[in-house]
Amino acid sequence: METISDLSAKLYDPLLRGALKPLRQAIMHALPENKNIKILDLCCGTGDQLHTLDNMGYTDLHGVDLSSKMLAVAKKKSPRLTLHEEDASATSLTNASFDAILISLALHEKDQLLQHAILKEIARLLTSDGIAIVADFCFDDRTHAWGRFMISAIEAFAGGEHYRNFKDYTRRGGLPNVLPEGLFEYKEVDRVLRNGIGVWKLSAGR
Repeated sequence: METISDLSAKLYDPLLRGALKPLRQAIMHALPENKNIKILDLCCGTGDQLHTLDNMGYTDLHGVDLSSKMLAVAKKKSPRLTLHEEDASATSLTNASFDAILISLALHEKDQLLQHAILKEIARLLTSDGIAIVADFCFDDRTHAWGRFMISAIEAFAGGEHYRNFKDYTRRGGLPNVLPEGLFEYKEVDRVLRNGIGVWKLSAGR
């Protein structure tokens, strides 16, 4: 019998890959130009972001996701990827081992405790001069009404705890109000999809 995870792995790319292409490009443009840096994509799903980076010549690409079905899709796209079926909030990966860590459209669906755990894991895994690129929903006076409506409709369709966490995340103002105090310095570097998704660059807090 096909599970929800199986179905999500099959439908994610056909439904969202085209719409998320501007986001994939924005994240890539936020990265250093050095194609040999070691990059980790947390909650990487079907690996579309990693596939984009692979096509652009980045050579040391890693992904973490809990879904074996999602990772199987990712591996088919880019056989050169190193993939880990693990919890993004508590990986077995080595301290300070990545120059850049990505997480996109994953924090909003989790509760605050899990958001903090993932962000602390990012801090643990980054090198001292490394950066994290976080992309997630951002509703403010710059967000177009149509973008807000479409994103909210998709999240409502997901329903349940996912939708409750999304509403809490956006009500609290998104990433700047989610970060554990003092953990990172941050700067918004881009907006995409009717200004409904923000892209932030994080570095170690001073």
